[in-house]
Amino acid sequence: MRHKPILVDIGALACGCSDHALEALAKSMAGEEASGPDIWARHESPFIQSLIELFSSRGLLRLEKVRIELVAWLAGKHHKPTGAPAARPMTHPGNWTPDELSLVRVYLENLPPGAFQLSDWTLVVDYLIQRYLPAGELASEAEWLAVRAAIMGKVQASLGEKASLPVADAVVGALPLTTQAAQLEFDFDGNTLMNHILEYGKLRCAGQVTQLRENARHRLKREILDWQEQKILGTAGHQSALQTRLFDTFSVLNRDWRRIAVTEAGENVNQGLIASLAPGTKVRRLEQYRGACPFCRKIHGRVFTVVDAKARNKNGETEVWVGKNNIGRAAAPRKRVGDELIERDAAERWWVPAGTVHPHCRGMWTVMDGAIAGADPVFQAWLEKTLAKPETPHAHR
Repeated sequence: MRHKPILVDIGALACGCSDHALEALAKSMAGEEASGPDIWARHESPFIQSLIELFSSRGLLRLEKVRIELVAWLAGKHHKPTGAPAARPMTHPGNWTPDELSLVRVYLENLPPGAFQLSDWTLVVDYLIQRYLPAGELASEAEWLAVRAAIMGKVQASLGEKASLPVADAVVGALPLTTQAAQLEFDFDGNTLMNHILEYGKLRCAGQVTQLRENARHRLKREILDWQEQKILGTAGHQSALQTRLFDTFSVLNRDWRRIAVTEAGENVNQGLIASLAPGTKVRRLEQYRGACPFCRKIHGRVFTVVDAKARNKNGETEVWVGKNNIGRAAAPRKRVGDELIERDAAERWWVPAGTVHPHCRGMWTVMDGAIAGADPVFQAWLEKTLAKPETPHAHR
């Protein structure tokens, strides 16, 4: 179905503001289809499919616990008086200890539902975020996803397209859970490149889940405070209106968590794959999935040569290297100069990165026939031993 064009008048904006608007529109259009219902479809790559599903299900379970308990607090179901309500506990924005969590819970449970002030409702939200989305546990979840995805890139470099989903799942189950454990297991201490991928991937993913945590805190506080104010003013309407707003809020948070799962797993497996291939290896870009944006559809099937990231005079149109990305490059094909929109130079535009192109992107690489992964005898020995275990399904030959 073709949509009617929309005219956006940016004539009154300054050049910098115009460029910002053009970039936002271009990125929105790039991610529009990919952020549709198909975000919940299973990933096309067997190497990270199960990682994405496990990470998604654990995160969605955390968010669901927040939702269920918040609804119960709003309904007054947690009122458990054990004495006179105590003074409101002093809290801080950092990680609460178990004793601090318990102190806040006792205070809130002793407070009659009708006595809740606006500050008490913000405390409820803080309590639920601290209980079900603690920063330390979220950082561990992020490391779990990033580390395993990056190492699965090495697995793909070794097995190519011969691995079935059961084979990939068996390998995933044997992988270490943390950066430190991976360094010890595979002797990555001497592999500066792989160490960098693991550490950067862990921190990048941790930043994403931390941002989601804070977004959840702020969005829920806003919804609850708005509702309580409307109740005080007598304009709140039926309780179902709040339920609808909370449903919409948690739907957005669920999709944000899924976006992190798909994007970060894809980014890290791609980086791990490229890092594991010897310079000169040919790889083909795959963007053949429902919902691919126009840019990704355009780059599908293109063949690139793997080169050392430190090599001089790299050709971004025909070569790929670890860390190649679109930071500082524009999705918008035009920019404003004075009162005119002019075409951007090729050096300013998006190119094919080593990882994913944009949020929700499912782009990946396949190694051309006859390619050989870079030498890593320790990892190769571990992989062969893992695949040789009786309970491990055989790779398709």
